Amino acid sequence: MIDERINRTLSELESTLRNVEAARTQEEKTVNSFNGLAHTSQEYVRQLGNLTTTVNSLVDSIRKDYSRNNEAFEKDRNTIINASNEAIERLSNATEKFKDSLSNIQKKMKYCLALNIVSLLVAITAIVLLLMKMQ
Repeated sequence: MIDERINRTLSELESTLRNVEAARTQEEKTVNSFNGLAHTSQEYVRQLGNLTTTVNSLVDSIRKDYSRNNEAFEKDRNTIINASNEAIERLSNATEKFKDSLSNIQKKMKYCLALNIVSLLVAITAIVLLLMKMQ
């Protein structure tokens, strides 16, 4: 009977040791999984940090490029505005000169017309006088 109890106790002990071994193996797997997850999480965080740095660098490059292009655009815009204003001023001056030329031509034409009328009147008067002498 003692042998039976010893055998039963040994069997229970063996069973318990198997359960303990299974628990230890499960715990080992859990720790290894946790370590793998921790390593993967750290790698993920590192890659996100690299991505953030890259995006910040890209945004900075875009900002600098935009600023440079904006300055060039402003310079070109100012050049166009100045050239347009200068062209407008030249056109306005040319228009005024043309207007003055037309005014001078108009005055000369009026003078010529007046001379022609006077000449015509003198010619008519001379013809009338000549005709009167002939009679």
